[in-house]
Amino acid sequence: MTQEKHRSDTISTFATDLRELRLKAGDPTLAALESRTGISKSVISDAFAGRRLPTEKTVGQLVDAIGGNRAQWLERRAALDPKSQLPARVTQLPESTAGTRRTVSLLTTVLVAAGSAAVTAVVTSFVWSSLPSTEAAESSTPAASYIDYADGVDPMQTICREDAVIAASEERLDGDVLVQMMYSKQCMAVWGRITRYDGNAAGNSVSMLIYPAVDLESPRNQERSAYDVQSLYTTLMIEPDVEARVCGIATITNGGDPVELGPPMCV
Repeated sequence: MTQEKHRSDTISTFATDLRELRLKAGDPTLAALESRTGISKSVISDAFAGRRLPTEKTVGQLVDAIGGNRAQWLERRAALDPKSQLPARVTQLPESTAGTRRTVSLLTTVLVAAGSAAVTAVVTSFVWSSLPSTEAAESSTPAASYIDYADGVDPMQTICREDAVIAASEERLDGDVLVQMMYSKQCMAVWGRITRYDGNAAGNSVSMLIYPAVDLESPRNQERSAYDVQSLYTTLMIEPDVEARVCGIATITNGGDPVELGPPMCV
């Protein structure tokens, strides 16, 4: 999206285009979007209504849920925000430490896969916790009610969601299914997410398994399956070893028959 287009943009047209993207995704309900993103229905409603400019996190999570280009939407949102100072913030990222080696590696993977246009989106996710934001007030899960993160815990109920980045993302079945691996640096946690765009969610299932790359049968494996849903994410796997890899395998059914979605995705 060009800078000239940005200059003629408004919050109203931004919201209108966001609504069109929602319709293309099958017009999911606010309740469904709240479940997929962890963002409250009132905040999502405001974003679609154009009452005010949504935060970076709201835009990123919402666009991920309805199949838009995260980098382009975040770039467009930044152009509408006169307070945006992302370039200055990027220069202040901390020096690499043992705890950040995994994150740096994951960011590199994303940038290589998605191209330079993804820089804004990925780095924005990386610095969520340090940017001035009103997101805490918008969250459907107040910080005081977060539960402790651990293997098997729902990531949307933990602080892990606050600095989550997309560590790997691939379209499968010619774009009918999106498979992703998510990562939180502050939790040293990984979880998987699968979203189908083929319109065949009703009567069928989606499943995803994440596991340590060295042990497909590990007791630490996390797996979830559900019927009649478009999107699903797994529970957490905590991996404090920054050199260790975690892999994910996703499957769907069509007409009750299992459909393989290609090779494991590892981060």
